Formats: sequence, structure tokens, C-alpha cells
Amino acid sequence: MLGKKPAQRELFRPDNALLGHVGADSFYGFLALEGPRLFRDEDFAELYGERGRPSVPPSQMCVLLVLQAREGVSDQEAIDRTAYDIRWKVALGVELEEKLCAKSTLQLFRANLLLNERYERLFETSVAACRRQGLGASKKLEVAIDSTPVLGRGAVKDTYNLVSDAIRKVVEDACRLKEWDRDELVAEQGLGRHFGSSFKGESDLDWSNAQERRALLAQLVADARVALQLAKKALRGYAKDWAATGQLRESQALLSRILAQDIEEEPEDGGGPRIRQGTAPGRIISTTDPEMRRGHKSHSKGFDGYKASLVVETGDGVILATGVQPGNAADREGAAELLISADKVTPSKIGRLLGDTAYGDMNTRRRLEGLELEVVAKAPPAPSRKGTFKRDRFRVSESRGHARCPAGKRSKYRSRTRSNDGWKYVFSRIDCSPCPLRDQCTTSRIAARTLTVTEDSKELDRHRRHQRTKRFRKRYRRRIAVEHAIGRLQGLGIRQAKYFGARKTAMQIAMAAMAANLGLLAACLDPEAILRALSRAAFGLTARIRRFHETEVVSIGLPEIGLCRPGL
Repeated sequence: MLGKKPAQRELFRPDNALLGHVGADSFYGFLALEGPRLFRDEDFAELYGERGRPSVPPSQMCVLLVLQAREGVSDQEAIDRTAYDIRWKVALGVELEEKLCAKSTLQLFRANLLLNERYERLFETSVAACRRQGLGASKKLEVAIDSTPVLGRGAVKDTYNLVSDAIRKVVEDACRLKEWDRDELVAEQGLGRHFGSSFKGESDLDWSNAQERRALLAQLVADARVALQLAKKALRGYAKDWAATGQLRESQALLSRILAQDIEEEPEDGGGPRIRQGTAPGRIISTTDPEMRRGHKSHSKGFDGYKASLVVETGDGVILATGVQPGNAADREGAAELLISADKVTPSKIGRLLGDTAYGDMNTRRRLEGLELEVVAKAPPAPSRKGTFKRDRFRVSESRGHARCPAGKRSKYRSRTRSNDGWKYVFSRIDCSPCPLRDQCTTSRIAARTLTVTEDSKELDRHRRHQRTKRFRKRYRRRIAVEHAIGRLQGLGIRQAKYFGARKTAMQIAMAAMAANLGLLAACLDPEAILRALSRAAFGLTARIRRFHETEVVSIGLPEIGLCRPGL
């Protein structure tokens, strides 16, 4: 049953009596004053039944989530702070001798928000509050977009332990479904090696010996086939009962996928299973969090986890939208959807987008410009082999049908590209062979230099010339707003995922962005508005004192403190 926080402020409750002590202009004072307006209990009525004991008011639970995201504390620490931290008590409106709720209540509330996708509306509440205060309220918004790595929560393991963990997961889920005795089944099927601390660590072999490694891999594949047969046996008779068998089916599919991506079971040499060469696209790296992926923010720096993407208003730094993708996804993936989400939470139309090189290719530009906005992004560098001339060193005359190289030689002929969207200019081998600039022009020792010019490449060349202008640099400099926003979120702990799975990680990023937005809003509070709020609170306090002027002592819950009537 929905519980509601009383609209009337109580006389000696910390959010009234201690507001000045904590600081009405602090973040905690801001939540005490504005929290009831930001988060209303009735907005969460659909999460609760019509009968039963009244719940902890969801408005207070939302403030608790904001405080937890801002302080970066665990669930237990968050509950403890509601019991002993005066600042949290002021923000939440909790009595001095009480704590807000149990840890399980916080976890259940967060789970309900996740299942009902309500956390996105909480984040949108922070954006709307910033808009009402005048932050990011220009008629035509300019936004910046970027992404940052988020380290996954799941354990990353090599192929041997990865397959072993998947085998154990299949066996446990099958036993849970059929109520089989796990220890008896494991002993009967000879799968005990997969229920220790580490399959690879407990295997007694010489790891420098390739034949022994391959023999162990063959045993591992055989055990995996046994586990898959057990799963198939357990699923008989449950063809339509997906609710009961969903977990087993997922673990069965996970094991099958890991085998396919990492192991070549029947290689051409006939020597038994071996580790597959190369890395499969979208390779699973963890059984505890199968959605994690190996990503690279640069060629030399890799990470395991996700990418968090942000859309930020460049004027005031308000975060308008957040999203999470697998670590191996390109930064530009999901950019259009993220901008659509940002456009929905603000009445102003987004007019300009600032992005780095990841958003500057022509396909991405067309997709984003289809949203009727101007894209200001650096074009990717012109492709060329290392140490050779780039395309901008050649002069092309389409009207005359030829190109000139840096040495001044003219192309021999041209032909249409396969896609028929440009021309391929071919230079003469007679000119290229004795040319002193040949080593800087082509890596081929036989063929002459060729130059391909398409409509996209010409457009990108135009963007590269434009990004060297002062006008572009002046606009592009404002992209620093998204870097600052990422820095604020990293300070709120988004570098490390707290939960398993993309959805829970997306909720973590959204809650951190909500705390960051509310932090901006608290910093922009009007001091006069705070004074007016304190005056209203003081007026209410005086009125209630008058009601008790005939009472000798009015207790506030602490025996050593009392309010005496005048004259005593």
C-alpha cells in the first residue's frame, strides 16, 4: 500500500529544526526544501497495491537514491547514514532517533523502478527541475555528445575457466529445475572438477606443453557436451513453460555460444579440439555478466565492460540524456536514439550537436542531420598508408578528368568506382617507377599509385578544411561541456559498474546523472528564495509555539531538551 509523507512540516523534525545548522544553501538543504516538489508520492502509486501496510513514502526513497548516488555508498551504508548522519536526516525528513528503512526495502524499491522502467522518469525530473530554474533554457539548444568506459562488474576469465563456469551454471540450473541432488549427479557424470575454486588452477599439467593443453581442452569439451545433454534431458516436458525453464535455457545457450566462439571442435589436423584463432565478434568474456564486452577507447588502452554515452547542454552543463552500450560498440552507435531522448525532455528544439571524430563520418552525419540539427564534429583523418601522401596532397580536376600528384605528374586515366559514386584515378607506371617521391606515395614496388575520389570523400575533405578555421574552433571549444559532465559522473562512481547487466548499469548512470543535475541546480539556488523558505518555516514555528504557550514543557523526543513557556 502506498505510504505518503505528511504535507505538514513537523515542528522539531530535523528538516525543520536543523535546516539552518546543516545549511539551507547546501545540497542537503536543497533536497529538504525542494525534494517534496521534485518527487511526489502519488506519482508512484502504480508500484504499490491497494491493500496492506503503508510503505515507506516513495518520495523519501527517491531522495535516498539521490543521496546514495551522490555519496557513492553501498546500500547498507546508505541505510546507516539515515540513522546517524544529521545531513541525511535533514534531506530525508527523518526523526533523530530513527532510520528511514531496512536495506531490503531500498533494494526492493530500486528493483521496482528497474522493472517498471521508472528510473528514466526520475532522471527526467531532474532535467525538468533545471529547466524551471532557467538552466539550459535557450530557444535553440546546443548540445555535446560523448562516451566513456564503464568497467564491468563480472569476472573476466580465459577460455578454460569460462567454459568450466558455464558448465557449472548449466548443471546447477538443471538440478534446480528438476530438484536433482547436485552432488550425486556431479559424481555420477564425472563433473566434479568444475565445482572447485578454479578449473584451470586445479588442473595438474605442464601448461608449456601444447599437447597436454590440447588434451585438457578435449576433456573440457566432452564435459560441456555432457552438461548440454543434461540440460536437454531436464527440459523434456517443459516445451511451453518458459517461465520455469528460462534460466536453464539461458545458461544452455550461453554454454553453446562460448563453445562456438572460442573452440574449434573438429580442426582439419584431426588432433582434437583446439582454441580458435582470432577473436570472435562480440565475444562473451564473462559468465557472471554475459553482456559485458572487451572495448577500446584507444588503440593502446582496452577495458572490459560497457560504454556510457551522454548528451549535455553546452551552456549550463545540464545532462539531457544517458545511455549504455556494450564495450565493443562504436561511440556513434545509438547516438540518434540518444538525441531523440534528449529532445523529448526539453521543450526547446536541439539545433546544434558538437561531437568528436567518432561522430564525424558521413554516414553518422547524415543520420544525425536527419534529425534537423547542425552537426559540428571533426572529420576522421584521411585514410592513407603509414608514411605515404594523403589524398589532400593531390589536385583533382573532375572537369578535365585527371589528377596531379605531389611530383606534378598527371594521371593516365580514370574509371568509375564499383559503387558508381566516384572516380578512380590511375597514374602511369612509367612516371611512378623513377619518381624520387615514390616511397612517400605508394608501398607497392610494382604497381603505380591510384587515387579514389567519391562524393563522401569530397565532402569529408570540405569538412577537414572547415575545421581549420577560427569559426569552427570557436564552436568546437564548447564541446568541453560534455568532458566536464563526464568528469562529474566519474566523481560519482560511474567508472566502475555496481551491478551486473546492461539495464542495471544504465540505471546506475541515470541515477548519477540525476544527482549531478540536482547538484548543478542546488548551486544555482537564489539566496533570497532560501531566506523566504526559512522565513516561512520560522513563521510556522512561531505559530505553533503560541498554541503551546500554556504548556509548561513541550518535548521534542530528547529528554534533555525542552521548550519552556515564557516566564519559567
